[in-house]
Amino acid sequence: MPIEGGRLNAHKARQEDFRRRKDGRIKGDTIIRSKDNDKIDFEKVDPAKLKKIKSEIRSKAKKNRKIEVILIIISVLIALIIFYWITI
Repeated sequence: MPIEGGRLNAHKARQEDFRRRKDGRIKGDTIIRSKDNDKIDFEKVDPAKLKKIKSEIRSKAKKNRKIEVILIIISVLIALIIFYWITI
């Protein structure tokens, strides 16, 4: 079943429809951005609290990294076992 104008035109039309729909917008796309060079003022954080926040972030990152490495090792072992099983 041929598509009028080709598959690429159909794809482009779907993309344009998606961009037009309000509910299909990317989250944060409706943020009003200032055209001036306004600076954003953030809260001042106590150095002790900042140190605590940083340590929490680092511990979470370390935990996630360990999990990721373990999953990679397990997937490599499974791949090697399957490869060994096929070649026998």
